[in-house]
Amino acid sequence: MATLYSYIHSFTHSNIPILTTLYFVQGLPYGIQARFLPIYLRAKSVSLTNLGLIKLLLLPWLLKIVWAPLLDRYSSKQTWLLVSMAGLMFASLAGAAIDEEHFLSLCVVVFFMNFFASTQDIAVDGMAVAILSADELGKGNTAQVVGYKLGAIVGGGGLVWLSDYVTWHHLFLVLSVTYFGTIVLVLQLSQLQNTYLRKHKTSRDQKLKSGTENELEPNKNGYILTSREHDHKEAIKKTEGADWHRNDDLRDRNAISTDGERKRTGREEDWWMLAVWRSPGTAWMIVYCLLYKLGEQGANGMFPLYLVDQGIPKGAVGMWTGVVGQGLSIVGSLLGGWLLTGHSYRTPLDLLHLTFKLRLLPIMLQMAVIWEGSTQESLFSYGFAVASLCLLQLVGGVITTATFTTMMHCSQQAPPTIQGSHYTSLATFEVMGKLLFMTVAGSLTDFFGYFNMYVFFAFLTVGVMPLLEFCPFNFRKK
Repeated sequence: MATLYSYIHSFTHSNIPILTTLYFVQGLPYGIQARFLPIYLRAKSVSLTNLGLIKLLLLPWLLKIVWAPLLDRYSSKQTWLLVSMAGLMFASLAGAAIDEEHFLSLCVVVFFMNFFASTQDIAVDGMAVAILSADELGKGNTAQVVGYKLGAIVGGGGLVWLSDYVTWHHLFLVLSVTYFGTIVLVLQLSQLQNTYLRKHKTSRDQKLKSGTENELEPNKNGYILTSREHDHKEAIKKTEGADWHRNDDLRDRNAISTDGERKRTGREEDWWMLAVWRSPGTAWMIVYCLLYKLGEQGANGMFPLYLVDQGIPKGAVGMWTGVVGQGLSIVGSLLGGWLLTGHSYRTPLDLLHLTFKLRLLPIMLQMAVIWEGSTQESLFSYGFAVASLCLLQLVGGVITTATFTTMMHCSQQAPPTIQGSHYTSLATFEVMGKLLFMTVAGSLTDFFGYFNMYVFFAFLTVGVMPLLEFCPFNFRKK
């Protein structure tokens, strides 16, 4: 018993395992909606149109920036984390209580799961910023990516596989117990709240000692300097070396600013989105984020449903797409990161040129499988189907890493005061393009059929390649 207590104590007082656990449970709802529900409901003969409309339930992930400042302004991250986890637990209990064939009730449950999961994302990101030291940032980012994707694997392919042995109601009861266990864990993490408040208080005290009470602009990753604070710091730097009276006068003039200056600063902050748009390369980056994944996303979304329609057991489809495929996606992300390290002479643009061409191969293989049309009877065709699924996920993971590296490079070209908001905006557009496309992809597939839609997916995959030729960033060779 003492050994068990020591292990639990060491786990709850270590940052990385805690963050990995929190990101894991955060990834469960995404796996449920992206992998589990489409395959499970398609096996119940739900139309592709309705399955596409389910994607709209992911809107809280796009709109979370609206209520993110409230989480920064009121209470602690630990409190909001507990609230979001309790919401996920009750939503799971509601899912266990409904009939899976009642489509409207199911949509309500999934919507609230996405709402509370997106709120949890804000709280955990803010908590990570507060508790991670500079030496832990790399491990913390790894915990975020790996933990979230593992949660998506379990919530997607794992639940599809279990659904062959466990009823719908028991699946959601297991989810509710998982969230309850996480709540118990979070209740033991009072040191996280203290750490956050202590860091924030220390930061405020340092600002008071420097002679100014700076305003803080809320951001999902913590607090960033406002334009007024940045201008003040720059002015202080310029006056270094001058006499004491000049510095004192500068501080007085900054502390007693006029109403007109405040109004001008307010107008600049109100139009931060305009500053984002005017940043170098942002227009190209937004267009790229909206388009680069459409063909791949369509293939990843429709091919598992085609296999279910062909009579392949949903447990097997879930295992290949939700477990093996997502695992290869993680491998692809890690491979992409390794290829972009200092040991390589490749730039993100070089990697995108290569992987965009490779991505066309699995999509063409899936077209051939659909054209042949005997996946269930032909072992040869089934092998091609599995190989294409795995290859597309692997290449897609590399593309995602190269793309997010390019997005980070673009945000670094923006003014320092808006770089955090700039990157958040790009990430929102990246999700928006895939979400809107997959919302209508089901209806289009119902109308045109699988093969014709795959011709369109291939066209989108080829059509985005010329966009790389207009990339405005000059990456330096490492």
